[in-house]
Amino acid sequence: MLQEVAGLFLEDAHRLGARHVEVFDDILIRLTESVELRTLTTLSRSLADLHLVPRELARRLANHDDADVAAPILRRCECIPESDLIDIAWMRAEGHLGAIAGRKAVSQELTDILLMRGDSSVLRVLASNPGADMTSAGLAMMVDAAERDEGMAGALIARKDLPDRVLADLVMRSTPRQQARLLKLARPGIQHAIRAAIDASTARAPANPPATIDDAQARSG
Repeated sequence: MLQEVAGLFLEDAHRLGARHVEVFDDILIRLTESVELRTLTTLSRSLADLHLVPRELARRLANHDDADVAAPILRRCECIPESDLIDIAWMRAEGHLGAIAGRKAVSQELTDILLMRGDSSVLRVLASNPGADMTSAGLAMMVDAAERDEGMAGALIARKDLPDRVLADLVMRSTPRQQARLLKLARPGIQHAIRAAIDASTARAPANPPATIDDAQARSG
């Protein structure tokens, strides 16, 4: 029954008015109360890209316990209120967080929450998402994480909105091998900035290597 009603909605969604969508919303919510997860996941994928969707149904799917059900709506549906996304980001785990991180646009508030709560896979999605708006504090957290994750560092380098100071910080905290890789991955427009950061990093390195234990002992003797 759910599949039949959902099929009717999807077939006519492009010409339905808001009132008709509300009627479908009520019906579909009732029909989703006792169906298997696979069916709900299929429904979520079908609704995620629609311009006008049953709002309450979309909100329930987005907040579903199962991340496979929630992810399509969280990642692609534009009708989910920002307040709902924030609540979900605070309460849910990595599957939900990764889907939110991949949205076309992620606000600074959401980005900060995802940075605080997400694991490395969530942070990689954020770093790779040009629509993720990051605060200065968020960028600092990302650079800290990228110091231990080459994939994340490469994704950050590819961002067009990365401030020069953050770029320099990222490069200077990388090993020489990582710096060479970042230089190779970077777009031509910022390669000169990376080379400058590498030169600055080299200049700050100690002129002489630290004394070994044997050297120190020899001098003390």
